Amino acid sequence: MKHVISTLIIVCLLFVGVSSAKSVFLTDKPRATQAEEKEARELALQFTIKFAETQDLLPIVRDLYFDSYVERYKSFKTRELNAKPVALYFAPGLEYSSPLLTAANSEDWEGFYVATNNFLLLGFISALQRQSDEMPNVKASDLYPSEVIELLHTNPTLANMIERKGPARALGTVEEMRAAAATLAQAVTMIREKHKGGPSLITNKDGLAEVIMQDEFFKPRVEVLDEDFFSFPKNTRILFMNTPIGLQLMLARDGDRLRIFWTELIAN
Repeated sequence: MKHVISTLIIVCLLFVGVSSAKSVFLTDKPRATQAEEKEARELALQFTIKFAETQDLLPIVRDLYFDSYVERYKSFKTRELNAKPVALYFAPGLEYSSPLLTAANSEDWEGFYVATNNFLLLGFISALQRQSDEMPNVKASDLYPSEVIELLHTNPTLANMIERKGPARALGTVEEMRAAAATLAQAVTMIREKHKGGPSLITNKDGLAEVIMQDEFFKPRVEVLDEDFFSFPKNTRILFMNTPIGLQLMLARDGDRLRIFWTELIAN
């Protein structure tokens, strides 16, 4: 499993352009309580197993996310903007024009989020399945079938997602957002078909659980808000939780349980 973690970090570095938000956290470094840490690790385990089995983020969104996660994201990004339209980072090689935060509805944004992250996660899984001593020499283009790369190159807003070919062209309209989501969904279908009948990513759930529940790499980081963040008020406790498949979960408490309110690629 240590080799898996090393592979994960290498793969993360293949995807350039990871953007982090300005600090909205208190400078003192709180720690997760024992109960918080256990719950966060269990949620990461559940997230990982569900995606490995379904290869689809949508049922996970329905079960483990805040219902309001899209609106929280849109509200957070809108607060950072002025009146002038700007291109905003969404994923490596994928940007959108800021007016889409209000022009596109929640259904469009959810479809875009799910399609984008399904595509990225399947790339990470492909890398993890082909672990070897030559892993550091693998390029991002090695993680996807050639026909998928060709498909993305037919859409200029997606052409930089696998390999940077030039200046990014941001999604500018709702129609372009929908077209990008449809292309990514088609790519995901092609990847699933390519891998059908192949070996399972998780062959030892007990071993995976042991590592996620004990390894330092999966120890949640806790921050306490110094100001509103994703519509959570000041002093809310936010947990950042790594998964073995490339995403960091951003968690907050919803009643008596932690839920996911957004995800980012693991940046370090």
